[in-house]
Amino acid sequence: MNRKEMVEGIMRQAGLTKAGVVCFYDGLVELARRELLRNKEFVLPGLGVLRVRRRKRRTGRNPQTGQTIQIPAKNVIRFRVYRPLDELLNGPRAEAADQPQPPAEGQPPDTPAGGL
Repeated sequence: MNRKEMVEGIMRQAGLTKAGVVCFYDGLVELARRELLRNKEFVLPGLGVLRVRRRKRRTGRNPQTGQTIQIPAKNVIRFRVYRPLDELLNGPRAEAADQPQPPAEGQPPDTPAGGL
C-alpha cells in the first residue's frame, strides 16, 4: 500500500476530506520522526512500536568478488507488532497453546478429553 492508497482508504473509512487526511498523515510522520530522534521509540496504539536499535559493526562478504568487507555500525528502525494483531494473523503463540485448556462441555474436569 502506498501513501495515495492509504489516504484514500482512511478517507473512505473515516469519512474525512482528502486534505484533512493528508494533513493528519503528514503530522503523524513528523511526530514519528521527532519521537524516534528524541526517545528512540514511537508507539502506534493498536499496531506496535517502532524502536531505534544500534546494529553492531560486522564482517560481510561482497557477493560478486567474495572479498571480505567491514560493514560499519549503524542505527536501524525495528517494528515490533502488538500481540493481538500478531495472533490475529498467526494464531495463538506456542506458550498460549501449551496452557491447559478448560474441560470440554459435558466432561468432568479430571477426565481426559478422549475419555479413559
